[in-house]
Amino acid sequence: MILFAPLCSGSSGNCTYIGTKTQGILVDAGASAKSILAALGEVGVEPGAVKAILVTHDHNDHIRGLRVLTKRLRVPVCSTVETLEGIIDTGNLTPGAETLELSSQMELAGMEVVPFDTPHDVAHSVGFRIQAGERAIGYATDLGAVTPEIWQGLSGADLVLIESNYEPRLLAISSYPYYLRRRIASDHGHLSNPDCADTVRRLAQTGTARFVLAHLSRENNTPDLAACAARGALAEAGMEEGRDYLLTVANRLTVTGPILF
Repeated sequence: MILFAPLCSGSSGNCTYIGTKTQGILVDAGASAKSILAALGEVGVEPGAVKAILVTHDHNDHIRGLRVLTKRLRVPVCSTVETLEGIIDTGNLTPGAETLELSSQMELAGMEVVPFDTPHDVAHSVGFRIQAGERAIGYATDLGAVTPEIWQGLSGADLVLIESNYEPRLLAISSYPYYLRRRIASDHGHLSNPDCADTVRRLAQTGTARFVLAHLSRENNTPDLAACAARGALAEAGMEEGRDYLLTVANRLTVTGPILF
């Protein structure tokens, strides 16, 4: 049985545990090490169960706790060359910490991890398809658009965590400066509720039955708006919640779930 637990999700920090209670991986470490370790305890996972930390990209809300966490856990940090260089250059990694460059396919904590590129305004950003026994998990946040490569990485997965970052009408009237609103809505920014909802509908039609909406903006979105958009798109496709799919919105500051499947 796989344990999938977003420990926090949003602009304040992102971190998810995937695995079993005896071994697994973290995706990102964007909160303090103290809060991440406490959240692991809430889902019954000892620190020693973490065998590696995957990093999607080097924005602060994905690496904030990395330096202290790697010092405590002494596990490898896995990411692209560009992201690892950025983490090291900014001092966000303990000197001497083990790093692993992501390859096209690698095994971590008994799971097969396949990265795929995501369009975001950093040197190199990735999502993951993780095969855990017979279960496949898709993980994609911080993407301005769903590319064919992302679609291939997510399609047919049993569970998909996907970004539903902003509601366009809220972003349009937000207090953000114009350049920031333009960046968020660009093809290298973040995914909107309507675009996420359309992707969720298409994924459900390929067999995905569990969805986690993640990385919601605190200022330009609400959990209800994100969930309503996704549920509406699924309903239009003739799908019923509880029968054809399960939908969860990840909490910004606290543990979500965990989901066991």
